Amino acid sequence: MNDVVIDTNVMVYCFDNKLDLKDLLDNFFQSGFSILTIKKCMDELNTIKRLDVKSFFLSYGLKAVEFDKGKNTDDTLLDFCLYKTGILFTEDRELRAKANNLGIKTLSFDGRAVKISNK
Repeated sequence: MNDVVIDTNVMVYCFDNKLDLKDLLDNFFQSGFSILTIKKCMDELNTIKRLDVKSFFLSYGLKAVEFDKGKNTDDTLLDFCLYKTGILFTEDRELRAKANNLGIKTLSFDGRAVKISNK
């Protein structure tokens, strides 16, 4: 089973573009996966005043994991992906580059589809 760890920007992108994240990932993986995030990403939605997005993803059944090493959100996401051997789904190019340097697989959008990067 693949753990897909989603960044705040992916939640906002899906909500604003009316994309069904589960359907996108079903089409991409065509097998078992779980979608989760860290609590810090959900907290970011409060900070940027996107409670609509937060409510939607909580009602969607998104699991927000408490995982805090006292670092910023991006570094915490990277630590969590290393810990869980998760795939990071983000639109942040700099974060994807850091993840790839650490050997973490990443997903991003290619228009309305999903693409994977191993480097």
